[in-house]
Amino acid sequence: MKSRTTIVYMAAGFMALSLIAAAYFFLGKPEKPTHALPAEGKTVIVFKDVKYSGEKKGLVDWEIRAKIARKYIDKPAIEMEILEGEYKPKAGTIVLFKGSKGFMDTENEKGSVEDVDIIYNREYTLTTNYLDFDFKKGLTTTSAPVKIQGSKLMLTGVGLTADTKKETIRIEKDVSGFVVTQKGKYNFAANSFLYYLKDNLYVLDGKAMMKGEDLDVSCSRLSVFSDGEDIQKIDARGKVRLVSKGHVAKSEQAVYHFKQDKAVPTASPGTARGKTTATGEAIAHKSSNWKLAVGKPTVRMEQR
Repeated sequence: MKSRTTIVYMAAGFMALSLIAAAYFFLGKPEKPTHALPAEGKTVIVFKDVKYSGEKKGLVDWEIRAKIARKYIDKPAIEMEILEGEYKPKAGTIVLFKGSKGFMDTENEKGSVEDVDIIYNREYTLTTNYLDFDFKKGLTTTSAPVKIQGSKLMLTGVGLTADTKKETIRIEKDVSGFVVTQKGKYNFAANSFLYYLKDNLYVLDGKAMMKGEDLDVSCSRLSVFSDGEDIQKIDARGKVRLVSKGHVAKSEQAVYHFKQDKAVPTASPGTARGKTTATGEAIAHKSSNWKLAVGKPTVRMEQR
């Protein structure tokens, strides 16, 4: 992310993807351990101060360190304790991460990490009690609470599913938080959250709301469209109520364009300002100057 004003959804997406990429190498082929301890019995070999790393074009782009690593002889399993490391997915981006324990079933390519703490570019942190990963299915999941926080954002929820094949990231329930943009601070909440990486599309689903000083919208589903740097527009659907600088619009669908500062309710909308109301099939207004247009002649004006 180049822009510090990019909304919370971009931060969540990049951090989750970075975690998955780093986790892929978590228990791969290690460098030689600095200290090898005698085997415990005949079933496990214990290594101390293990370091795993990978290079790209002669430069180390990821590194994992562990105080203890156990390689089992009688089953395809590896355990690690007190994990930390870093991952550099691209120039100018660094992800630091920690965990208390890590486990992997090398045959089924499944594993988990406990007490996860991730720092993205020293700006954002992600914490959760544990993460499970399945490399064959391309899934990273948790049912535990998740928290993402930075100087200009905070996002909390319960449960996370990152699917590398579908390129989606989902927070399962109880989503809430805030984000600070160039237009000010916005609080948001929803039953669930879904991020489509290919489309830069973020969806707040179920009792969705987004509220700031100049915008207050509530609906069944709120889609946020981004150009990769900032919000372009939001699309609200299902029992939409949109308030912008004192003007209220109600509809089954409404689109708000951030750069143009323009709201376009559709599908049997209604709008009100003070004691005046209007209804019709399509309404567009610029919130900073209240320019009202109601589509088609099916319009009713009431002066109260």
